[in-house]
Amino acid sequence: MKKPIQMKSGLNDKIFVWSIVLPALIFFAIFVYYPFFRNVYLSFMDYNYIKEPHFAGLENYRKLLGDEYFYNSLKNTFILTLLSVPSVLAIALFLSVILFKIGKYQGLFRSAIFSTYLVPLVVASVIFKLLFGTEAGLMNSLIVSMGGSKINWLTEPELALFCLILLNIWNGTGYYMVIFLAGLSNINNQLYEAAEVDGAGFIRKFFSITVPSLKPTTVFAVIFATISFLRTFVTVEVMTGGGPYRSTETIIKYMFDQGFKSRNVGYSSLLSIVLFLITLIVSLIQMRITKSKEE
Repeated sequence: MKKPIQMKSGLNDKIFVWSIVLPALIFFAIFVYYPFFRNVYLSFMDYNYIKEPHFAGLENYRKLLGDEYFYNSLKNTFILTLLSVPSVLAIALFLSVILFKIGKYQGLFRSAIFSTYLVPLVVASVIFKLLFGTEAGLMNSLIVSMGGSKINWLTEPELALFCLILLNIWNGTGYYMVIFLAGLSNINNQLYEAAEVDGAGFIRKFFSITVPSLKPTTVFAVIFATISFLRTFVTVEVMTGGGPYRSTETIIKYMFDQGFKSRNVGYSSLLSIVLFLITLIVSLIQMRITKSKEE
């Protein structure tokens, strides 16, 4: 008499599990796997939204190998990422350590700094474009009022890249500061007390206790920040449009122009695959280096 009840119970468990798993599988199939394999398919095609996709073989791949604009966008993307990631994380860690020591008004300062992350990137980019405008920008107005000359912030290659990095720092610091604050709250306070008994100062405690204890948090922050800045597009599109002279054109900006302006969908699909592979490789290298150091 008990076996049918047990079988019915097992069937109900399976139905319950599949009712939870199946929606997630459908979501990933529609919004992750299908677009990826669709991109792989289109990378072998000649397609411009108007005519039907036409098989082009390895033509897009041959074009990629000799495309100087692709290599330029790749270089700009890496420069922007390599300069933004350590800057954002260093400032975020510095602020988190200071705020963690402040008891009074900590919530107020934390909310004020984190609020910069809540500003949409489009809005932040417009603000910075107005701030660093050549003719009527606030920065140039202040410089002229003090007797200086106007600076071409967004029309000089090096300065335009500097403005983009500055925007990344302003927008991302609050987010990573909160992450580091969460990591600091998990450090055993007895370690600091023991270090103080041994006569260790702030610098010694920071490098001997804080930094090693924050290693898991730092690894997450580095990987997440790297992936985010490798996908930089909105700030470039709004502030500089990839200029001047393609000096700030990132790989996603180049991919967007190829896909929607030049309507070279097959080549744009190939660029998206390249970006995916670059992001995957960089993430695996970072995790591998971290694992090696821990071993």
